[in-house]
Amino acid sequence: MSPPTVLLIAAETAAGEQLQAALEQAAIDATVETTEPECVDTTLLRTAVDCLVVPVTCGGMAGGHLAEAATGLYPNLPVIMYGSEADRGDHIRTVDDDLGSPELAAAVDAALEDSETMAARPASRPETILATMFERYSEHLYVKDDDRHYLLLNDSSYAPPELLGRRDEDGLPAGATYLDAARGDDLQVINDGADVLDIHEFSPSMGKHLQTSKIPWYDETGELIGLIGITQDITDQKERERLLRQQNERLRKVALLAAHELRNELQVSTGHLSQVEADDEHIDAVERSIDQLSGIVDKVVSLASSDSPAFEPEQQWLSTVVWDVWSSLSLEAASLEVTSDRRLLADAESMRLFLEILLSNAVEHGGPDVAIRVGATSSGFFVADDGPGVDVSPPERVLEAGYASEKQNSGFGLYIANRIAKEHGWSLSVDDSEAGGARFTVTDVERPD
Repeated sequence: MSPPTVLLIAAETAAGEQLQAALEQAAIDATVETTEPECVDTTLLRTAVDCLVVPVTCGGMAGGHLAEAATGLYPNLPVIMYGSEADRGDHIRTVDDDLGSPELAAAVDAALEDSETMAARPASRPETILATMFERYSEHLYVKDDDRHYLLLNDSSYAPPELLGRRDEDGLPAGATYLDAARGDDLQVINDGADVLDIHEFSPSMGKHLQTSKIPWYDETGELIGLIGITQDITDQKERERLLRQQNERLRKVALLAAHELRNELQVSTGHLSQVEADDEHIDAVERSIDQLSGIVDKVVSLASSDSPAFEPEQQWLSTVVWDVWSSLSLEAASLEVTSDRRLLADAESMRLFLEILLSNAVEHGGPDVAIRVGATSSGFFVADDGPGVDVSPPERVLEAGYASEKQNSGFGLYIANRIAKEHGWSLSVDDSEAGGARFTVTDVERPD
């Protein structure tokens, strides 16, 4: 029988030699293997380990967090933490000394005598497959326990290995609303056992668009003990979608504006024609031509305003879509605050266009340094600013087709936003904000089940 294996977390292999020498001096038959702190999770998947030795700190990572991650994967794995202030709870043996001390060697000997851990068996083929995925896959893979601590994760630009044994909010620099949304998705999986699939997220601090899926993790007894997730960077895809949306929106506005102007001219022509008293076949031909042109204009308006055939409501976080749109507007002086968040059901493309219109409207009328606030309400959400407000009575007139307070404005942006709201079964109202500007309030917004 081969001797038991002691896995030491260390930044340098020399530390392993020091511990090996201490064990040999104490006549303890054991082999010491070393692993870097960011690799402890995959090393445990690949290596038969009878005992884990952890320093209080290693490479900027806390030993207590690494121990939590290790015992989350293998709950009965003996763990010994050494160094000053090495007190991390009853489930972890502590030694207030260094690697070469007899006290540490004695603690390892005692742990090996009591050890009956699953981590000591040879790695299975499925475990080596899992380890390879976490070592080589470029997107963010992770496993969390039921308290949302990372037990397994690979190295990615938006979730560094330093998060091992910690929660997102312990180490990620993202904004509060982004973390709130991520935490809400975690809890939906852990508490309800529900799959959360293809959720779009946006991190303002990283400037990245992410797509996340999370599913429940069940142990060998069928008990839900955490979640498994994957997060992919879809920033380039979102930029392509944004450019396509802008192009389609320009085409829609051009069509509506042209139809509006044509309709006005046709009304003028009809009025003049009604004053002609001659009974002539040419007059009849002109009337028929005007009727046909009116029909064409109506068809253009109908097509430009019609519901999207690909209208598919899906679960979204308000904050995610708001920050998504805001990042695409590239506004330097204006400010945005998301005061509260909520999940809602909406068509993804329509929702982005809707918020793009409202945010752009706030900047257009409030000036380049306008302050915008977005937040959730009991039945929907609002977009408010500190600009000059709506100087028209009733305020809902700004939602009509062709209404424009500025000559350079087509007057169709808010009209389109109102149509999007109606497509979703929402109600869009206009009022004064607390800061004296405009406030657009959306109600009757459906929550996901």
